[in-house]
Amino acid sequence: MIRFFAATSVFALLAACQMEGYNPDGTAKPRIDREGTCFLYVTAEPSGRFTLTSGVGDGSKTPNAMVKRGLSAKALDALWAKERRIMDVNPECLAIIAEDRSMARPAPEQPAAEK
Repeated sequence: MIRFFAATSVFALLAACQMEGYNPDGTAKPRIDREGTCFLYVTAEPSGRFTLTSGVGDGSKTPNAMVKRGLSAKALDALWAKERRIMDVNPECLAIIAEDRSMARPAPEQPAAEK
């Protein structure tokens, strides 16, 4: 009976350690609102073109970012590869989030006044 409770306690402890926002090794997953997280992601525009957004998290909810709009797939892939290589050597990049074209998010709907 004691072994059962000990095993149950171990499993409960392991489940608690695998909370959302953490890797299995206990380190925090990178997020763009964390200082030092370099981010690079793609948005698919309704026109079939792409937008590339990249930057370095500064601890705010919406860090400054470089946004390149209206890119063809070929231009996007070339720029994505260049930016990703820069992240690998940038000393500001303590963590990296890099989502390529295969993980492209749909572009958000623009209000009618902006169209």
